[in-house]
Amino acid sequence: MSEHRRERGVTILIVAIAMIAMLAMLALGIDVVSLYVAEGDAQRAADAAALAGAKVFVGSGFTSGQLGDPTSGTAQDLVCNGSTGFADLEAQTVANRNPIGGVTATTVTTSCTWATNNPQITVTVQRTGLPSFFARIWGARIISVTRSAKAEAYNPSGQSVPIQVHSVKPWLIPNCDPEPAHTAPGNPNCTPAAAYLFDPATNYGIANLINGSVAYTFTRVAFPGNKPPSNNPAAGQYYAANIPISPPTPYCPSTNAVSCNKVGGGGSQANYLDNIACSGTFQFTSGQQIGPGQSITVDTPPGLAQATREGTECLIHADNFGPSLGQDIFNPVTGAPVTITGGYNNPNPALRNATSISRSDSVVTVPVYDGAIPSLNLCPSTTCNQTAQVVGFLQLGIQSVDNSGNLNAVILNAAGVNPANSGNPVSGGGVSPIPVRLIQ
Repeated sequence: MSEHRRERGVTILIVAIAMIAMLAMLALGIDVVSLYVAEGDAQRAADAAALAGAKVFVGSGFTSGQLGDPTSGTAQDLVCNGSTGFADLEAQTVANRNPIGGVTATTVTTSCTWATNNPQITVTVQRTGLPSFFARIWGARIISVTRSAKAEAYNPSGQSVPIQVHSVKPWLIPNCDPEPAHTAPGNPNCTPAAAYLFDPATNYGIANLINGSVAYTFTRVAFPGNKPPSNNPAAGQYYAANIPISPPTPYCPSTNAVSCNKVGGGGSQANYLDNIACSGTFQFTSGQQIGPGQSITVDTPPGLAQATREGTECLIHADNFGPSLGQDIFNPVTGAPVTITGGYNNPNPALRNATSISRSDSVVTVPVYDGAIPSLNLCPSTTCNQTAQVVGFLQLGIQSVDNSGNLNAVILNAAGVNPANSGNPVSGGGVSPIPVRLIQ
């Protein structure tokens, strides 16, 4: 009996020791889970920041040469210098909007590499001082996590990666630089002697730096009054395109929206008007054929001028034709990204009259075509019987439209697509003809 008396309370002791071990394991589990959660937060912050920085390559016009030659140190430092470049600042801002373990990152570092045609940004985020429990037993009072991500603005020229663009509009721009200073003297027409937008010799890479500080007027080719001359349309002219509007069904604004009462109203130019005002879902491809017997043909009057005006007024939320009538305003500045001021008709009340907004319904994408060299004239007679193919896209900021259907627009981006690569789809749903993607 005395031996058994000595064993009294042993069970409680064993339970107490076991509880200490269990609590230690629980504390260790909490530390591990907290660390995994923080690592996930850090990776998401780095991914978001890298994508945001890469998007600045596109949004600033750097990829189109609007900040200067993209291979020059001046343009590269302006967009990314590790601290105060446009891409650096945007990446830092986005990283700080994504907390790690409930607190913003301790440090955010950025660096860029200038891979051929594909500028890349690497973002590294670090969070120190993460709370710990069990780790303190071994003196590890400071726990930190560090994660990195790399993203790039992907040049689609000659490549097979899909280009996702939003709202491809029915305006066929010839492969000719609209900048008068780039056009060959004494040759106002789009011929090989004039400057290309996209150079066939380099798989339709950008032939000339795009002037993003100028608003161009794109003049509609009319019939028969100012039909293009027998050789080619003039630089800055466009053809109205007949593009299928459905199926699939486009995304259209309400007819109660500003200047949108003609949307879906039928008529001889109903498809053309709706393709301007709505977000069409027709899928373009690299080398898409234009002309008789194809899905895309040249549209002809009557009614094109009125349909262009009414569709564009709805698209940009303008009260009428002309500038400063409720639509968003583009502010091009030489050597700097284009900024946008919200118009008083912007459908988002928070963006009305706001400065430096990041999106606008006035930003659209239009196809650029190349024809049978040397002609870019799709309508050499009263019949539009010539064929051509899509060789690239321009992203435009529409400033206004006039009563004749002429467009005043800023060129925001340019993306050439090798037409020999017929497997490169272009579909709705994105924001730019230049894709942005994570690569690491």
